[in-house]
Formats: sequence, C-alpha cells, structure tokens
Amino acid sequence: MSSLFGLDPTGCIVYISEVPRGLACQCRCVACGEPLIARQGAVREHHFAHASGREPCDVSHESLLHRYAKQVIQEAGALLVPVDDTVQKHLGFTGATPPSAKLELLRVEVECSVQELRPDLLAYTCTGLQVAIEVAYSSFCDPHKVQCFAQLGLPALEIDLRAFSPESFEPVAVRAAVLDDIQGKAWLWPKPLPEEESTAHPLPTPPTSFAIDTPRLRLPEEIVTISGRWVSIKEFPSGDIAVKVITYDPDVVSLVKTIAKASYARYSPRWKSWNVPRWRADVVREELRRKSSNVSIVLKEG
Repeated sequence: MSSLFGLDPTGCIVYISEVPRGLACQCRCVACGEPLIARQGAVREHHFAHASGREPCDVSHESLLHRYAKQVIQEAGALLVPVDDTVQKHLGFTGATPPSAKLELLRVEVECSVQELRPDLLAYTCTGLQVAIEVAYSSFCDPHKVQCFAQLGLPALEIDLRAFSPESFEPVAVRAAVLDDIQGKAWLWPKPLPEEESTAHPLPTPPTSFAIDTPRLRLPEEIVTISGRWVSIKEFPSGDIAVKVITYDPDVVSLVKTIAKASYARYSPRWKSWNVPRWRADVVREELRRKSSNVSIVLKEG
C-alpha cells in the first residue's frame, strides 16, 4: 500500500490527503525514491503514482503505519497515557490524576537497542527516565518481550492501531489516537500491584485495551431510518458493532462512513459494513440515533 504514502521534501512520511495534487506535492516513493504524482481526482480513490508510470512499490501498510505513528510522536514530543497508582509511582507523575496524564518527552530515538530488546521508540522523559513505546497493528508484544521489559525495569507502553486499516486511515484520527486518547493504550510494564498490596488503596482503573473483562449482555439488532433508508446496527460478542446501510443511498452511505471513521471503525468489503470497536460503540449508536427519524429493534427467536 505504498501508493497511499510518500516522502515529502524533508524526508517525512505523508499521507495522500496531506499534500497538494499532482507533481506539486514534491513527494518521492518511500521504497525506491522515485518522484511521485498525487492523484486526487473525483473518480478514483486518491493515491500516489510514480511519475514514470511504473507500478507502485510493494510496501506493507503495517510498516508504513508504524513509521507514520512514530513520526507523529517524535514531532509532538508528548502524548497522553493511561495512569493508575502503579504507573504513577514508577514514572513519577507527581500531581497527575488518574485515569490519564501527559507524558512529556525530551528526546525520542527510533528502534534503539536496549540489551536484547529493540522497541519501536525509546523515549526520555523530563526526569531522565527511559520509556519504551511499541506501536501495534497486527503484531503485538509477546509474553517474553513483556518479561524482558519487567526484568530491565523499563516502562513500556503499547499503542493499539488495529482500527487504522488502509480503508479507514485518517491522519487526524491517527494523530488523535496516538497523542490524545488513552483508549487502545496499555502499559506492558509496570503492571498493577498484586491484589494484597493494591487493596489498601483501591482505585477504579478504566479499560486501556480491547480485552474483554467481564461477560456482558448483547443488545439486539437495531434499525435506524435515515432519510428513508435503513441502517443496521449489530453487536458482536466482543461488544464491537457492525454498521451497514441496508438500502443503498450515496448520501446515507457517506454519512455513515464519516461517523464510523471518526470512531476508528474498519470497513469490511465482504460484508459491506463498518466494524466499530466496542469502546466507541455507544458513541456511534447515539450519533446514528440523532440522525435518524425512526429507531426499531429486531428481535430474533432463540
């Protein structure tokens, strides 16, 4: 998917929507370095093309998303992170109030080795503390790597970016997820204190990942009517929801797409639906209800 990303004149990776059209983008291919044309017409999906007309270079979306996210953190020099008593103690967030705190970074190094570990980013806080930052799309840190972080006493944060597939990538949403949100972020180390230690100072900890914590009752399928067209909202066992326009209408399809992408949804070409992560499901439900003229519930036997 290298056709969606290019390198600007400064060497920074940019998305197709962030540059002027045509050769005015002054971009080069992330793989071969050849000049690119930003094709942003009204018919085809916007994309970069080699100025010479050759086929796009084969670079994985995951690799480019990693590079983009790491660049965002380096440029910002700070990001919001989830905080509980354990994290507050180890990272020295004096005065910070759970569930979140701003982590200020004086320096950020890309793929710098720490003994046998090679985190995506190695950051240094204002107090000189090292913090590893991992960006995850399809591959997440395994137990061995987590154990290594613990043995080194190296705080490690993992950012889940599974929602940003090639079909649902939006630069503004990616920046918000990386810098301003705590949903989808989880500390690999330090972990919460053992139960016997933490019960002395109980503190409710908000969910910081997409893991299912407790069983929940699934809601029935919901049909909302927008401009006379039906939109289905189905819930998965995980709590994620699938939103699909049943009766096609370009305006309604565009509206649903906008609402879904703003909540980090991923498009399923097979089912022609937007899959919304559970931590944004209620937001999408309410937004669709506000846009609708009628709401009905579909009850199925059994």
